Amino acid sequence: MNTSNLARVRSIAVLVLAAVLLEATTAFQYISTRRAITAQIKEMAQQDLTSANRTFEIKEITEAVIAGALPEVERLATLGQNDSLHKVLQHLIAVTPEIVGIDFAYRVGDDGVRNGYFTFRDDKTNEIKDTVIGFDYTERTWYREGLQGNGFWSEPYMSRYYVALMSTFSRPVRDNHGKTIAVIGADLPMRNLSAMAVQLYNNQQRSLFMVIVLQVLGILVLGFIIYRSIVSVRKLNKVSAEKDLMNRELGIANRIQTAMLPPPMPANDFVDIVGSQVPAKQVGGDFYDYFIRDGKLFFNIGDVCGKGIPAALIMSMTQAVFRTVASKEDNPAQIVHDMNVMASRGNTTGMFATLFVGVLDLATGRLRYSNAGHEKPIIVTGRKMRYLDVVANIPIGVDEDKEFNSQESDIDTDDIILLYTDGLTEAMNAGEELFGLKRVENTVSGEGDGAENRDLPSFDKSQQLLDTMSRAVSGFVNGAEQSDDLTMLVIKFVKKQIN
Repeated sequence: MNTSNLARVRSIAVLVLAAVLLEATTAFQYISTRRAITAQIKEMAQQDLTSANRTFEIKEITEAVIAGALPEVERLATLGQNDSLHKVLQHLIAVTPEIVGIDFAYRVGDDGVRNGYFTFRDDKTNEIKDTVIGFDYTERTWYREGLQGNGFWSEPYMSRYYVALMSTFSRPVRDNHGKTIAVIGADLPMRNLSAMAVQLYNNQQRSLFMVIVLQVLGILVLGFIIYRSIVSVRKLNKVSAEKDLMNRELGIANRIQTAMLPPPMPANDFVDIVGSQVPAKQVGGDFYDYFIRDGKLFFNIGDVCGKGIPAALIMSMTQAVFRTVASKEDNPAQIVHDMNVMASRGNTTGMFATLFVGVLDLATGRLRYSNAGHEKPIIVTGRKMRYLDVVANIPIGVDEDKEFNSQESDIDTDDIILLYTDGLTEAMNAGEELFGLKRVENTVSGEGDGAENRDLPSFDKSQQLLDTMSRAVSGFVNGAEQSDDLTMLVIKFVKKQIN
Protein backbone atom coordinates (compact mmCIF):
# COMPACT_ATOMS: atom_id res chain seq x y z
CA MET A 1 0.00 0.00 0.00
CA ASN A 2 1.53 3.29 -1.12
CA THR A 3 1.92 6.32 1.08
CA SER A 4 -1.05 8.14 -0.48
CA ASN A 5 -3.45 5.26 0.12
CA LEU A 6 -2.10 4.76 3.64
CA ALA A 7 -2.67 8.43 4.42
CA ARG A 8 -6.17 8.19 3.01
CA VAL A 9 -6.95 5.12 5.12
CA ARG A 10 -5.58 6.86 8.21
CA SER A 11 -7.67 9.94 7.47
CA ILE A 12 -10.78 7.81 7.10
CA ALA A 13 -9.94 5.90 10.28
CA VAL A 14 -9.45 9.15 12.22
CA LEU A 15 -12.73 10.50 10.83
CA VAL A 16 -14.64 7.33 11.73
CA LEU A 17 -13.08 7.20 15.19
CA ALA A 18 -13.87 10.87 15.80
CA ALA A 19 -17.45 10.40 14.61
CA VAL A 20 -17.89 7.30 16.82
CA LEU A 21 -16.47 9.11 19.85
CA LEU A 22 -18.66 12.14 19.15
CA GLU A 23 -21.83 10.07 18.77
CA ALA A 24 -20.95 8.02 21.86
CA THR A 25 -20.47 11.20 23.87
CA THR A 26 -23.74 12.66 22.58
CA ALA A 27 -25.62 9.42 23.26
CA PHE A 28 -24.15 9.29 26.76
CA GLN A 29 -25.25 12.87 27.42
CA TYR A 30 -28.74 12.17 26.08
CA ILE A 31 -29.16 8.97 28.10
CA SER A 32 -27.84 10.64 31.26
CA THR A 33 -30.19 13.59 30.82
CA ARG A 34 -33.15 11.35 30.11
CA ARG A 35 -32.44 9.23 33.18
CA ALA A 36 -32.10 12.36 35.33
CA ILE A 37 -35.42 13.72 34.07
CA THR A 38 -37.10 10.33 34.55
CA ALA A 39 -35.79 10.16 38.11
CA GLN A 40 -37.08 13.66 38.76
CA ILE A 41 -40.50 12.80 37.36
CA LYS A 42 -40.66 9.72 39.61
CA GLU A 43 -39.59 11.79 42.60
CA MET A 44 -42.24 14.44 41.95
CA ALA A 45 -44.84 11.74 41.32
CA GLN A 46 -43.96 10.25 44.71
CA GLN A 47 -44.30 13.71 46.24
CA ASP A 48 -47.69 14.07 44.58
CA LEU A 49 -48.74 10.67 45.94
CA THR A 50 -47.53 11.65 49.40
CA SER A 51 -49.49 14.89 49.13
CA ALA A 52 -52.59 12.96 48.06
CA ASN A 53 -52.20 10.62 51.03
CA ARG A 54 -51.78 13.66 53.28
CA THR A 55 -54.97 15.15 51.84
CA PHE A 56 -56.84 11.94 52.65
CA GLU A 57 -55.35 11.95 56.15
CA ILE A 58 -56.41 15.59 56.69
CA LYS A 59 -59.94 14.78 55.60
CA GLU A 60 -60.08 11.91 58.11
CA ILE A 61 -58.73 14.21 60.84
CA THR A 62 -61.32 16.86 60.04
CA GLU A 63 -64.20 14.39 60.07
CA ALA A 64 -63.00 12.92 63.36
CA VAL A 65 -62.57 16.37 64.98
CA ILE A 66 -66.06 17.50 63.99
CA ALA A 67 -67.58 14.18 65.06
CA GLY A 68 -65.83 14.37 68.44
CA ALA A 69 -66.94 17.95 69.11
CA LEU A 70 -70.49 17.52 67.82
CA PRO A 71 -72.13 16.31 71.09
CA GLU A 72 -70.85 19.34 73.02
CA VAL A 73 -71.74 21.70 70.16
CA GLU A 74 -75.26 20.27 70.03
CA ARG A 75 -75.66 20.64 73.80
CA LEU A 76 -74.53 24.27 73.85
CA ALA A 77 -76.56 25.18 70.74
CA THR A 78 -79.68 23.62 72.26
CA LEU A 79 -79.19 25.56 75.50
CA GLY A 80 -78.48 28.78 73.59
CA GLN A 81 -75.08 29.23 75.25
CA ASN A 82 -73.45 31.02 72.32
CA ASP A 83 -70.45 32.35 74.26
CA SER A 84 -69.45 28.85 75.30
CA LEU A 85 -70.14 27.60 71.81
CA HIS A 86 -67.77 30.23 70.39
CA LYS A 87 -65.04 29.09 72.76
CA VAL A 88 -65.49 25.45 71.69
CA LEU A 89 -65.16 26.39 68.01
CA GLN A 90 -62.13 28.56 68.71
CA HIS A 91 -60.53 25.68 70.60
CA LEU A 92 -61.15 23.32 67.66
CA ILE A 93 -59.26 25.65 65.30
CA ALA A 94 -56.48 26.22 67.84
CA VAL A 95 -55.76 22.49 68.25
CA THR A 96 -56.39 21.51 64.60
CA PRO A 97 -54.02 23.43 62.29
CA GLU A 98 -55.50 21.68 59.25
CA ILE A 99 -58.78 23.56 59.74
CA VAL A 100 -58.59 27.28 58.88
CA GLY A 101 -62.20 28.17 59.64
CA ILE A 102 -65.47 26.85 61.03
CA ASP A 103 -68.90 27.95 59.79
CA PHE A 104 -71.84 27.71 62.20
CA ALA A 105 -75.17 28.48 60.53
CA TYR A 106 -78.52 28.17 62.26
CA ARG A 107 -81.31 26.65 60.23
CA VAL A 108 -83.42 29.28 58.49
CA GLY A 109 -87.09 28.95 59.34
CA ASP A 110 -90.26 30.27 57.74
CA ASP A 111 -89.43 33.79 58.93
CA GLY A 112 -86.36 33.79 56.68
CA VAL A 113 -84.07 35.11 59.41
CA ARG A 114 -80.44 34.02 59.05
CA ASN A 115 -78.14 33.71 62.03
CA GLY A 116 -74.65 32.43 61.50
CA TYR A 117 -71.05 33.24 62.26
CA PHE A 118 -67.62 32.25 61.09
CA THR A 119 -64.69 31.43 63.37
CA PHE A 120 -61.34 31.55 61.57
CA ARG A 121 -57.59 31.83 61.89
CA ASP A 122 -56.28 35.13 60.50
CA ASP A 123 -53.68 34.20 57.87
CA LYS A 124 -51.58 37.32 58.67
CA THR A 125 -51.65 37.51 62.48
CA ASN A 126 -52.50 33.83 63.14
CA GLU A 127 -55.12 35.05 65.61
CA ILE A 128 -58.42 33.21 65.95
CA LYS A 129 -61.35 35.55 65.27
CA ASP A 130 -65.13 35.52 64.91
CA THR A 131 -67.30 37.30 62.39
CA VAL A 132 -70.94 37.25 61.33
CA ILE A 133 -71.68 35.39 58.09
CA GLY A 134 -72.62 38.31 55.87
CA PHE A 135 -73.82 36.40 52.82
CA ASP A 136 -76.83 34.17 52.15
CA TYR A 137 -75.44 30.86 53.29
CA THR A 138 -78.68 29.07 52.35
CA GLU A 139 -77.40 29.14 48.75
CA ARG A 140 -74.21 27.32 49.69
CA THR A 141 -73.96 23.61 48.95
CA TRP A 142 -72.28 22.88 52.28
CA TYR A 143 -75.34 24.28 54.10
CA ARG A 144 -78.02 22.60 51.97
CA GLU A 145 -76.33 19.22 51.90
CA GLY A 146 -75.24 19.55 55.53
CA LEU A 147 -78.90 19.70 56.59
CA GLN A 148 -79.66 16.41 54.88
CA GLY A 149 -76.97 13.87 55.83
CA ASN A 150 -74.31 13.02 58.35
CA GLY A 151 -71.28 14.32 56.52
CA PHE A 152 -70.78 16.16 53.23
CA TRP A 153 -67.64 17.47 51.43
CA SER A 154 -68.38 20.42 49.14
CA GLU A 155 -66.76 20.90 45.76
CA PRO A 156 -63.84 23.39 45.76
CA TYR A 157 -64.80 27.07 45.79
CA MET A 158 -63.05 30.44 46.12
CA SER A 159 -63.05 31.57 49.75
CA ARG A 160 -64.32 35.01 50.77
CA TYR A 161 -61.73 35.22 53.54
CA TYR A 162 -58.64 33.62 51.93
CA VAL A 163 -57.21 33.91 48.43
CA ALA A 164 -57.34 30.17 47.95
CA LEU A 165 -59.62 27.33 46.93
CA MET A 166 -61.49 25.79 49.83
CA SER A 167 -63.54 22.68 50.50
CA THR A 168 -65.98 22.51 53.41
CA PHE A 169 -66.97 19.43 55.43
CA SER A 170 -70.40 19.96 56.98
CA ARG A 171 -72.66 18.05 59.36
CA PRO A 172 -76.10 18.76 60.84
CA VAL A 173 -76.42 19.96 64.44
CA ARG A 174 -79.45 18.46 66.20
CA ASP A 175 -81.22 19.21 69.47
CA ASN A 176 -82.02 16.60 72.11
CA HIS A 177 -85.17 15.65 70.16
CA GLY A 178 -83.19 14.82 67.04
CA LYS A 179 -84.36 17.90 65.12
CA THR A 180 -81.78 19.64 62.93
CA ILE A 181 -81.25 23.18 64.23
CA ALA A 182 -78.02 24.22 62.53
CA VAL A 183 -75.13 23.18 60.29
CA ILE A 184 -71.46 23.14 61.29
CA GLY A 185 -68.81 23.23 58.57
CA ALA A 186 -65.02 22.98 58.67
CA ASP A 187 -63.04 24.78 55.93
CA LEU A 188 -59.86 23.24 54.47
CA PRO A 189 -57.62 24.85 51.82
CA MET A 190 -57.13 22.79 48.65
CA ARG A 191 -53.65 22.13 47.29
CA ASN A 192 -52.59 23.54 43.91
CA LEU A 193 -50.82 21.36 41.33
CA SER A 194 -49.99 24.20 38.93
CA ALA A 195 -46.72 25.14 40.68
CA MET A 196 -45.53 21.54 40.52
CA ALA A 197 -46.34 21.31 36.81
CA VAL A 198 -44.52 24.56 36.03
CA GLN A 199 -41.45 23.51 38.05
CA LEU A 200 -41.26 20.17 36.25
CA TYR A 201 -41.68 21.85 32.86
CA ASN A 202 -38.92 24.41 33.55
CA ASN A 203 -36.49 21.73 34.78
CA GLN A 204 -37.08 19.69 31.64
CA GLN A 205 -36.58 22.73 29.44
CA ARG A 206 -33.24 23.50 31.10
CA SER A 207 -32.09 19.90 30.58
CA LEU A 208 -33.29 20.01 26.98
CA PHE A 209 -31.25 23.20 26.36
CA MET A 210 -28.03 21.59 27.64
CA VAL A 211 -28.48 18.55 25.39
CA ILE A 212 -29.12 20.78 22.37
CA VAL A 213 -25.96 22.81 23.14
CA LEU A 214 -23.91 19.62 23.27
CA GLN A 215 -25.47 18.48 20.00
CA VAL A 216 -24.63 21.77 18.27
CA LEU A 217 -21.03 21.70 19.53
CA GLY A 218 -20.70 18.11 18.40
CA ILE A 219 -22.04 18.93 14.96
CA LEU A 220 -19.56 21.82 14.61
CA VAL A 221 -16.64 19.54 15.53
CA LEU A 222 -17.85 16.87 13.15
CA GLY A 223 -18.29 19.46 10.38
CA PHE A 224 -14.74 20.70 10.90
CA ILE A 225 -13.34 17.16 10.65
CA ILE A 226 -15.36 16.49 7.51
CA TYR A 227 -14.22 19.75 5.96
CA ARG A 228 -10.54 18.93 6.64
CA SER A 229 -10.98 15.37 5.35
CA ILE A 230 -12.68 16.31 2.09
CA VAL A 231 -9.35 17.73 0.84
CA SER A 232 -7.68 14.25 0.97
CA VAL A 233 -10.68 11.90 0.88
CA ARG A 234 -12.88 12.59 -2.18
CA LYS A 235 -15.14 9.58 -1.66
CA LEU A 236 -16.00 10.38 1.93
CA ASN A 237 -19.70 10.00 2.45
CA LYS A 238 -21.37 13.04 3.80
CA VAL A 239 -22.19 12.77 7.46
CA SER A 240 -25.56 13.91 8.54
CA ALA A 241 -25.24 17.46 9.89
CA GLU A 242 -28.14 17.15 12.21
CA LYS A 243 -29.53 14.37 14.32
CA ASP A 244 -32.58 15.66 16.03
CA LEU A 245 -32.34 13.46 19.10
CA MET A 246 -34.68 15.69 20.99
CA ASN A 247 -37.43 15.68 18.34
CA ARG A 248 -39.60 13.56 20.58
CA GLU A 249 -41.30 15.69 23.11
CA LEU A 250 -40.71 14.77 26.73
CA GLY A 251 -44.08 14.07 28.28
CA ILE A 252 -44.52 15.86 31.59
CA ALA A 253 -48.25 15.81 32.14
CA ASN A 254 -51.16 13.97 30.64
CA ARG A 255 -54.48 15.38 31.69
CA ILE A 256 -54.11 18.45 33.92
CA GLN A 257 -57.37 20.01 32.71
CA THR A 258 -59.47 17.00 33.74
CA ALA A 259 -59.34 18.18 37.35
CA MET A 260 -60.83 21.53 36.28
CA LEU A 261 -63.97 20.02 34.75
CA PRO A 262 -67.20 20.30 36.78
CA PRO A 263 -68.55 17.26 38.66
CA PRO A 264 -71.77 15.61 37.40
CA MET A 265 -74.81 17.76 38.18
CA PRO A 266 -77.20 16.21 40.72
CA ALA A 267 -80.42 14.84 39.23
CA ASN A 268 -83.22 17.42 38.98
CA ASP A 269 -86.52 17.94 37.17
CA PHE A 270 -85.49 20.86 34.96
CA VAL A 271 -82.24 20.24 33.15
CA ASP A 272 -80.14 17.18 32.29
CA ILE A 273 -76.43 17.84 31.62
CA VAL A 274 -73.54 15.57 30.69
CA GLY A 275 -70.11 16.35 29.31
CA SER A 276 -67.09 14.43 28.10
CA GLN A 277 -63.49 15.19 27.27
CA VAL A 278 -61.30 12.72 25.39
CA PRO A 279 -57.81 14.25 25.41
CA ALA A 280 -55.15 13.62 22.79
CA LYS A 281 -51.80 12.22 23.88
CA GLN A 282 -50.47 15.65 24.80
CA VAL A 283 -51.90 17.91 27.46
CA GLY A 284 -54.59 20.01 25.86
CA GLY A 285 -56.68 23.08 26.47
CA ASP A 286 -60.33 22.10 25.93
CA PHE A 287 -62.68 23.06 28.75
CA TYR A 288 -66.32 23.29 29.76
CA ASP A 289 -68.17 24.31 32.91
CA TYR A 290 -71.70 24.75 34.23
CA PHE A 291 -73.60 25.62 37.39
CA ILE A 292 -77.05 26.83 38.43
CA ARG A 293 -77.58 30.17 40.15
CA ASP A 294 -80.80 32.11 40.80
CA GLY A 295 -82.88 29.82 38.61
CA LYS A 296 -80.51 30.13 35.66
CA LEU A 297 -78.08 27.63 34.16
CA PHE A 298 -74.68 29.19 33.41
CA PHE A 299 -72.47 27.16 31.05
CA ASN A 300 -69.51 27.54 28.74
CA ILE A 301 -67.28 25.56 26.41
CA GLY A 302 -63.98 26.56 24.89
CA ASP A 303 -60.77 25.52 23.22
CA VAL A 304 -57.35 27.06 23.90
CA CYS A 305 -55.13 27.16 20.84
CA GLY A 306 -52.17 24.82 20.96
CA LYS A 307 -51.36 22.04 23.37
CA GLY A 308 -49.02 21.30 26.22
CA ILE A 309 -48.63 22.86 29.63
CA PRO A 310 -49.09 26.49 28.41
CA ALA A 311 -52.52 25.62 26.99
CA ALA A 312 -53.48 23.75 30.17
CA LEU A 313 -52.49 26.72 32.34
CA ILE A 314 -54.45 29.14 30.14
CA MET A 315 -57.40 26.74 30.41
CA SER A 316 -57.29 26.67 34.21
CA MET A 317 -57.07 30.49 34.39
CA THR A 318 -60.01 30.87 31.99
CA GLN A 319 -62.19 28.49 33.99
CA ALA A 320 -61.39 30.26 37.24
CA VAL A 321 -62.32 33.63 35.72
CA PHE A 322 -65.60 32.21 34.38
CA ARG A 323 -66.60 30.92 37.83
CA THR A 324 -65.67 34.21 39.47
CA VAL A 325 -67.44 36.48 36.96
CA ALA A 326 -70.54 34.33 36.37
CA SER A 327 -71.16 34.00 40.10
CA LYS A 328 -72.35 37.63 40.12
CA GLU A 329 -72.97 38.58 36.47
CA ASP A 330 -76.00 37.44 34.37
CA ASN A 331 -75.12 39.04 31.03
CA PRO A 332 -73.17 36.51 28.90
CA ALA A 333 -71.60 39.30 26.80
CA GLN A 334 -70.21 40.88 29.95
CA ILE A 335 -68.92 37.50 31.15
CA VAL A 336 -67.11 36.98 27.83
CA HIS A 337 -65.83 40.56 27.96
CA ASP A 338 -64.32 40.11 31.44
CA MET A 339 -62.79 36.77 30.46
CA ASN A 340 -61.30 38.40 27.36
CA VAL A 341 -59.76 41.21 29.40
CA MET A 342 -58.10 38.73 31.76
CA ALA A 343 -56.88 36.57 28.86
CA SER A 344 -55.51 39.55 26.91
CA ARG A 345 -53.63 41.43 29.62
CA GLY A 346 -50.00 40.44 29.72
CA ASN A 347 -50.51 37.88 26.96
CA THR A 348 -47.00 37.68 25.55
CA THR A 349 -47.42 34.11 24.24
CA GLY A 350 -49.93 34.99 21.53
CA MET A 351 -52.24 32.23 22.76
CA PHE A 352 -55.99 32.64 22.50
CA ALA A 353 -59.14 30.61 23.15
CA THR A 354 -62.43 30.17 21.35
CA LEU A 355 -65.36 30.43 23.75
CA PHE A 356 -69.14 30.10 23.95
CA VAL A 357 -71.02 31.27 27.07
CA GLY A 358 -74.73 30.65 27.63
CA VAL A 359 -77.26 31.58 30.31
CA LEU A 360 -80.48 29.51 30.20
CA ASP A 361 -83.47 30.80 32.20
CA LEU A 362 -85.01 27.62 33.63
CA ALA A 363 -88.36 29.36 34.19
CA THR A 364 -88.88 30.61 30.63
CA GLY A 365 -86.53 28.62 28.44
CA ARG A 366 -84.96 31.85 27.21
CA LEU A 367 -81.32 31.33 26.24
CA ARG A 368 -78.98 34.31 26.24
CA TYR A 369 -75.53 33.67 24.84
CA SER A 370 -72.36 35.23 23.53
CA ASN A 371 -69.85 33.67 21.17
CA ALA A 372 -66.13 34.27 20.74
CA GLY A 373 -64.96 32.40 17.64
CA HIS A 374 -66.37 29.01 18.75
CA GLU A 375 -68.28 26.34 16.82
CA LYS A 376 -72.05 26.88 16.40
CA PRO A 377 -74.05 24.88 18.97
CA ILE A 378 -76.69 22.49 17.64
CA ILE A 379 -80.31 22.53 18.90
CA VAL A 380 -81.87 19.06 18.70
CA THR A 381 -85.68 18.70 18.71
CA GLY A 382 -86.66 15.04 18.50
CA ARG A 383 -84.52 13.86 15.60
CA LYS A 384 -84.48 17.24 13.89
CA MET A 385 -81.74 19.77 14.39
CA ARG A 386 -80.83 23.36 13.70
CA TYR A 387 -77.72 25.42 14.25
CA LEU A 388 -77.95 28.21 16.80
CA ASP A 389 -77.53 31.57 15.08
CA VAL A 390 -74.29 33.03 16.44
CA VAL A 391 -72.15 36.03 15.62
CA ALA A 392 -68.68 34.67 14.88
CA ASN A 393 -66.60 37.27 16.76
CA ILE A 394 -62.89 36.83 17.49
CA PRO A 395 -61.52 34.51 20.19
CA ILE A 396 -60.65 35.85 23.63
CA GLY A 397 -57.06 36.82 24.35
CA VAL A 398 -56.57 38.68 21.06
CA ASP A 399 -57.86 42.22 21.68
CA GLU A 400 -58.45 43.53 25.20
CA ASP A 401 -60.75 46.31 23.91
CA LYS A 402 -63.00 44.02 21.87
CA GLU A 403 -66.72 44.33 22.68
CA PHE A 404 -68.88 41.21 22.56
CA ASN A 405 -72.64 41.15 22.07
CA SER A 406 -75.38 38.97 23.51
CA GLN A 407 -77.90 37.03 21.44
CA GLU A 408 -81.12 35.29 22.45
CA SER A 409 -83.11 32.24 21.44
CA ASP A 410 -86.02 30.26 22.88
CA ILE A 411 -85.36 26.69 23.99
CA ASP A 412 -88.47 24.50 24.14
CA THR A 413 -89.14 21.73 26.61
CA ASP A 414 -87.23 18.52 25.68
CA ASP A 415 -84.90 20.44 23.35
CA ILE A 416 -81.23 19.44 23.57
CA ILE A 417 -78.27 21.77 23.14
CA LEU A 418 -75.15 20.06 21.74
CA LEU A 419 -71.90 21.99 22.19
CA TYR A 420 -68.53 20.71 20.99
CA THR A 421 -64.98 21.67 20.13
CA ASP A 422 -63.38 21.27 16.71
CA GLY A 423 -61.92 17.96 17.87
CA LEU A 424 -65.31 16.46 16.93
CA THR A 425 -65.56 17.68 13.35
CA GLU A 426 -61.81 17.32 12.74
CA ALA A 427 -61.51 13.78 14.08
CA MET A 428 -59.49 11.94 11.43
CA ASN A 429 -59.38 8.31 10.33
CA ALA A 430 -56.39 6.42 8.96
CA GLY A 431 -57.12 7.78 5.47
CA GLU A 432 -56.82 11.35 6.79
CA GLU A 433 -60.54 11.93 6.19
CA LEU A 434 -62.32 14.29 8.61
CA PHE A 435 -65.47 13.36 10.49
CA GLY A 436 -67.00 16.67 9.45
CA LEU A 437 -70.27 18.46 10.14
CA LYS A 438 -72.25 16.27 7.77
CA ARG A 439 -71.56 13.16 9.84
CA VAL A 440 -72.45 15.09 12.99
CA GLU A 441 -75.80 16.02 11.40
CA ASN A 442 -76.43 12.44 10.22
CA THR A 443 -75.67 11.07 13.66
CA VAL A 444 -78.20 13.41 15.24
CA SER A 445 -80.92 12.79 12.64
CA GLY A 446 -80.31 9.03 12.37
CA GLU A 447 -79.63 9.28 8.62
CA GLY A 448 -76.16 7.84 8.81
CA ASP A 449 -75.27 4.44 7.47
CA GLY A 450 -78.69 2.96 6.92
CA ALA A 451 -82.35 3.83 6.46
CA GLU A 452 -83.23 1.72 9.51
CA ASN A 453 -81.83 4.49 11.74
CA ARG A 454 -84.20 7.14 10.48
CA ASP A 455 -87.16 6.04 12.60
CA LEU A 456 -85.22 6.00 15.86
CA PRO A 457 -86.98 7.73 18.77
CA SER A 458 -85.79 11.05 20.12
CA PHE A 459 -83.12 11.16 22.80
CA ASP A 460 -84.69 10.78 26.24
CA LYS A 461 -81.48 11.66 28.07
CA SER A 462 -78.50 13.83 27.31
CA GLN A 463 -76.31 10.78 27.92
CA GLN A 464 -77.98 8.98 25.00
CA LEU A 465 -76.99 11.71 22.54
CA LEU A 466 -73.49 11.90 24.00
CA ASP A 467 -73.03 8.12 23.75
CA THR A 468 -74.44 8.03 20.22
CA MET A 469 -72.08 10.75 19.02
CA SER A 470 -69.10 9.17 20.80
CA ARG A 471 -69.79 5.77 19.17
CA ALA A 472 -70.12 7.40 15.74
CA VAL A 473 -66.76 9.17 16.06
CA SER A 474 -65.05 6.09 17.47
CA GLY A 475 -66.37 3.93 14.63
CA PHE A 476 -65.26 6.46 12.05
CA VAL A 477 -61.75 6.93 13.47
CA ASN A 478 -61.43 3.16 13.95
CA GLY A 479 -58.33 3.24 16.12
CA ALA A 480 -56.43 5.96 14.24
CA GLU A 481 -54.20 8.14 16.39
CA GLN A 482 -56.11 11.05 17.91
CA SER A 483 -54.79 14.43 16.76
CA ASP A 484 -56.79 16.79 18.99
CA ASP A 485 -58.84 16.87 22.19
CA LEU A 486 -62.49 15.98 21.64
CA THR A 487 -64.89 17.68 24.06
CA MET A 488 -68.69 17.69 24.08
CA LEU A 489 -71.31 19.20 26.39
CA VAL A 490 -74.96 18.08 26.08
CA ILE A 491 -77.79 19.98 27.83
CA LYS A 492 -81.43 18.85 27.74
CA PHE A 493 -84.09 21.32 28.89
CA VAL A 494 -86.48 18.90 30.62
CA LYS A 495 -89.18 21.31 31.73
CA LYS A 496 -89.70 24.85 32.87
CA GLN A 497 -89.06 25.71 36.48
CA ILE A 498 -92.04 27.16 38.33
CA ASN A 499 -91.03 30.17 40.39
